[in-house]
Amino acid sequence: MVFVLKENKGLVLEVNDKVFSFDSVHSNSTHAFIGHAHSDHLIKKKTGVPVLLSTETKELIKAKCKKGDNGINYVEELDNARLLDAGHVLGSKALLLELEGKKILYTGDFSTRDRLFMKGFKPVKADILIMETTFGKKEYVMPKFKEVAQESLDWVEDELKKGYNVMLLGYSLGKAQILCKLFEKLPYPIFVDNQIMKINSVYSDFGIELRGFTSIRDAKERGYLSYPSIMILPPHMVKYYWTPETKTAFFTGWANTGYPNKKIMNYDKTFSMSDHADYNELIQVVKKVNPEIVYTIHGFNREFAKDLRTLGYNAKPIVAGQTKIEDF
Repeated sequence: MVFVLKENKGLVLEVNDKVFSFDSVHSNSTHAFIGHAHSDHLIKKKTGVPVLLSTETKELIKAKCKKGDNGINYVEELDNARLLDAGHVLGSKALLLELEGKKILYTGDFSTRDRLFMKGFKPVKADILIMETTFGKKEYVMPKFKEVAQESLDWVEDELKKGYNVMLLGYSLGKAQILCKLFEKLPYPIFVDNQIMKINSVYSDFGIELRGFTSIRDAKERGYLSYPSIMILPPHMVKYYWTPETKTAFFTGWANTGYPNKKIMNYDKTFSMSDHADYNELIQVVKKVNPEIVYTIHGFNREFAKDLRTLGYNAKPIVAGQTKIEDF
């Protein structure tokens, strides 16, 4: 087997006459896989190659993209492939392939932590593990979700009682839905971004009821934004709705240490809440999978592979610009 990484265009696994693309598609691909519906993982151009994904991910793509499925040949089953819940966002999947007598587990983005309606990833045994390592350094250890949830509820209630509006910031897919569910029972109006409302509708269709929120854009245009209130938005929307009477809180896994090479700033509060596995979760997944070899991708993949080698695992990072694993 040969692994190839196309620079900034996803991972490729070549096995005899089969070419599997992960969160991407290439001219020689025979199969492709989309782990979840975040924009940087989607296939943007029409292709006749069968693209494996979950039903939920397919519906989220339709809700997010103006062109719907974009004419891509989506499938929900492939021979020798099994989808596993990845615990990242609605419909996120890890992929277990059985090829040439080997079990290959590709995690994609994942989290083993239970978070309200999101159940964590349950790893399975495999011979080869390809894993994302966004938080692959020892300092990236998250507090327990319940602790962060309670801390954020207390802070938000305090600020609302002071008469401030509170703006809660997180990605439109995944984090925003956790925030909607977490804060929905507070006795204050909640306004959300239109894109979040579209995604909430898909979550609701799959049994996670998140309807009943009001569009912040419509409320502003019609002059019925009430105060104090809660606004749930992606971070880039702050500038459109912030006022001096607004407090901002950013929910991110980088809260304790800041983004790599830059600081989180200009927010009144940050909370350490992530849809990715932290360092300890990454280690536990490797132990449970117990593979012959681990390939690390994304984030601190070099550092994490080095740590795994000190624990006795055969681990190698895959980096952009590399062509074959044999280059190591």
